[in-house]
Amino acid sequence: MKRRWSACIALAVAGLVIVACSGGSSKPKATATPNVPQPEDVLGQWVQQNRNVAFVGDCANARQGIDIGKLCMSLAGERGTRRAYNLGPTFSDPTALAILENSPDGWKVLSVTNRDPSQGSVPGIDWPLQIGDQVLIIGLGEGDCLRTREQPTQQAKPTSCQPDGTKAIIQEGPVQAETYTWWRIAGTDAAGNGFGGWAAGRWLRLPDAIAQALQPATPTPGPQ
Repeated sequence: MKRRWSACIALAVAGLVIVACSGGSSKPKATATPNVPQPEDVLGQWVQQNRNVAFVGDCANARQGIDIGKLCMSLAGERGTRRAYNLGPTFSDPTALAILENSPDGWKVLSVTNRDPSQGSVPGIDWPLQIGDQVLIIGLGEGDCLRTREQPTQQAKPTSCQPDGTKAIIQEGPVQAETYTWWRIAGTDAAGNGFGGWAAGRWLRLPDAIAQALQPATPTPGPQ
């Protein structure tokens, strides 16, 4: 017995934890799982900070006769670590598009863009753009075209006018001016001629965003 305790003391001096000497056992303590913010959490917080109205989360969970006039969210599409959500009043068409990004710390709101019916509808999710992206000009309407200009302003001299379906590469930007986000783009038109200049980003979409084109949102059912 004396030898056993002597060995235990020696190990303790060496900085080791002695379990066998005490005749007991040691179990690791459970580590609490951190609460990682989810899309509904961060959008709810954004609504609380920016809209003076209650938030009910998923539009499918809105209760008839109870949640009328509140805001809700519905998934519009996904791209990599990002998700797009329709945001608007319950039992009605969405009035904004929110884009969230997933990070190690949880989901974060990248942008919330209001929809202005007076400006018409541009198909495709308005994912954030960056230099080097291939984009598609879309949403102009039949017979119309998107003007590229020498500078990022509507007062600058036009350099070309490109119709729906024209592909281009983003070379510079963004520049915020006159309610638009401007990007300098370059490409080749239908006749094989090169073009370039600054264009309003409202009508520029990533090609895969067109595949996720926003269909007319189905509102949550109204009271019966």
